[in-house]
Amino acid sequence: MTAAGANPVIDRSMDKLREIEDKIRKLFDQVNSVMSWVPDVLSDLIEPVRRVMNELDQKVTELWEATKNFVTDRGDPARLRQVAAEWSDRIGSSIGEIAGSVSLDKLKTNIEWSGKAAETYKVTVPAQVAGLNSLKDLGLQIRNSLVNLANGLESFWTQIYGTLAALGIAVAAAVVSTMSVVGIPAAIVILIGAIGAGIASIFTTISAVDSLTNSIGVEQTAIQDKVNSLGATWPKTDTESMSHPTDWKRQP
Repeated sequence: MTAAGANPVIDRSMDKLREIEDKIRKLFDQVNSVMSWVPDVLSDLIEPVRRVMNELDQKVTELWEATKNFVTDRGDPARLRQVAAEWSDRIGSSIGEIAGSVSLDKLKTNIEWSGKAAETYKVTVPAQVAGLNSLKDLGLQIRNSLVNLANGLESFWTQIYGTLAALGIAVAAAVVSTMSVVGIPAAIVILIGAIGAGIASIFTTISAVDSLTNSIGVEQTAIQDKVNSLGATWPKTDTESMSHPTDWKRQP
C-alpha cells in the first residue's frame, strides 16, 4: 500500500472515492427524508421511487465491488521509480565503469609485459569485460521495465481519477434533483446509468493495467533467462601460465 502523499494522483483518487461515498449516503438519507413526508394516499408516487432506489442500491454495491480491485492494492509508482534508479546507478552505471576500466586498452599488462602470462590476460580479459557489459545491460533493462510499470500505474490512476470525478459530478447532480418526490425517479435512473458507465470504465482500465503487468512479467522472465545464461562462474585466468618466472617477460 502506498504512503499518503507519496503519489498525489492516487491520493486524489481515494479522496474522490470517499467523496462519492459521502454523497451517495447523503442521497439515500435525503430520499428517505422526502419520502417520509408523503402520505399513504399518494402510494402511487412512492412505489416508483422505492423501485428505482432498490436498483440504485444494487448498482452502488456493484460499484464498491469494482473499486475493491484497486482500493486495497494501489501499487507505488514512486517506489518503482526509486528502485529503477538504483538499478541504473548502482548496477548499470557502476558495472559499466568497471567494464571500461578493465578492457585491454586500459591495462598496462599488455604494454609492459609479454610472454605466456600476458597472453593469458589477453585471452581472459575480453570474456570478463563481456560478462560485465552483459550485467550492465541487464541492470538497464530492469530499470526500463520498472519505469514502464511505474508509468503504466500512474496512467491507470489518472484514468481512474477521471472516472471517479465524472461519477462524483453525476452523484452531486442527483442529490440536487432528489429534493422533491417528483424529481427522484428520473434523477435516480440517470444516476444508475452513470454508475453503470463508471463501473464499465473501471473494469476497462483494470484490464489495461493487467495487460501491462502481464507484459512486464514476460520481460522479467526474459531478463531472468539472460541472468541464468551468464552462468555461475567468472572467467578466470590460467594461473599455471603465470607460475614460472619465464612466463613473464618485461617489454624492452
